[in-house]
Amino acid sequence: MQEVTKSSQQAIKESNIKLVFGLIHKLGPISRADIKKITGLSATTVSSLVEELLSNGYISEGGVKNSSTSGRKAVLLHVNPDGGYFVGIDVQKGVIVADTFAMDFTQVYHTEIPTNSTEEISFCILRAISKASKERRILGITIGLAGVVDTATNTIVSSTVIDAKTADTVYKTIKEAMPETKIILRNNSGLVAYAEKEFGNHGDVSNLISIDIGDGVGAGIILGGEIYDGANGMAGEFGHITVDYNGEKCKCGSYGCLELVASVPAILKMTAESSLDDLVNNLNRGNAILMEIIDNVAKALAFGINNIVNIVDPEFIVISGSIKELGEYLLSPLKAHIHKIAFIKNKKIEFSTIDCNTVTLGGARLLFDKMFGVQ
Repeated sequence: MQEVTKSSQQAIKESNIKLVFGLIHKLGPISRADIKKITGLSATTVSSLVEELLSNGYISEGGVKNSSTSGRKAVLLHVNPDGGYFVGIDVQKGVIVADTFAMDFTQVYHTEIPTNSTEEISFCILRAISKASKERRILGITIGLAGVVDTATNTIVSSTVIDAKTADTVYKTIKEAMPETKIILRNNSGLVAYAEKEFGNHGDVSNLISIDIGDGVGAGIILGGEIYDGANGMAGEFGHITVDYNGEKCKCGSYGCLELVASVPAILKMTAESSLDDLVNNLNRGNAILMEIIDNVAKALAFGINNIVNIVDPEFIVISGSIKELGEYLLSPLKAHIHKIAFIKNKKIEFSTIDCNTVTLGGARLLFDKMFGVQ
């Protein structure tokens, strides 16, 4: 019975310290007295929890609260940006991208490690982590990649950037090298969506879909403020929605998938352009044939987006990835086609406004929230 009591007390303490830290992170600078008012915790409890956060280096003191009354002014508490760091890894074709973020999500380091073969990916990831974490107190690492990930077991079920043989060993290899560090694997589109929820210019939204279009087409789904993975980690395979039942056979085994029409390689193939830059230059010259092709791409995307909107009913739809280079040549017809067919006409759809890598940023923020319970 005594052990149960100790366990319960520890759980309450952990919950309270996350609550206090969350308030400091969200509302700081903030005083101890204001934390007491908001949480309803006793002054003694707040003081004890704050002292623990200070000793761990997660927060710092600085400045005083303005007050019209006389007497001692309340000292303000802030999150200490250097109290710990998070590394976000983005596994791409041919390169491992690693970014290090401080506690305030300022990016403090960036590196890219080329990969020559999928067999060496685990070691390339470790090399990237080693560079990103040098002389820093790393609290956790998130690895994002294109593919189906079992988040409960940190297992890669399938991936377009890591072969089946290597997929089984990625988490194990990295965890063995860093046994004391919190490490999680996630689908990259889910991390992009999480970054959009936290840092995008969309206001305070809890239900959002982020559609990432580059070499492939994927979607991250945020429901109730959380990444929705589905029963088997396959939620968000947006590129494999069928938009043409008589279309080409896709690598997934189906026919007429959206990815065959709306991915960047598919667009370049249809337009016979070597790059998006060349395509945009020719669109700027008023090439009517190219404009018609892009309009057809927008129409296919609109049908796909409308399907997912009817099922999920998000507050906001964000388009990210290299497809953004097409600008209004894609966005304007896309909005027009969606308006024609949508049941709900006022859904907001825009390009992402985040400049940095949203996979690594979203990964850092997700892990931070999981560890500190901040929402």
